[in-house]
Amino acid sequence: MKLAGWIFLLVSLGVGGAGLYLYLAFPFLALPTPWGLWPLYLVLPGAYALGLSVGGLYALALGLGGVLGRRALLREIRRLQGELSALKRERIEEIPRIPDREEA
Repeated sequence: MKLAGWIFLLVSLGVGGAGLYLYLAFPFLALPTPWGLWPLYLVLPGAYALGLSVGGLYALALGLGGVLGRRALLREIRRLQGELSALKRERIEEIPRIPDREEA
């Protein structure tokens, strides 16, 4: 997990540095969009942030699915344990008593 944190930090710094470089060296570069011209130094970090937020939402959805799946499995285990204890109560086997031993 530490490695993933360092990689995330380095990539984020790289994207920020690339945006700053584009701002300082090529402020005139722009991309045409339906909403007008957008400067490239804003589009690059914006696209990175958009991808990061979509990835975060995907991770949250995946985690939520795991929690719900675990809850369903635990519910099934409790149900099966209840069935097993009911079967044990129905079928009580007598333990033979040995006459020369004391009861525990």
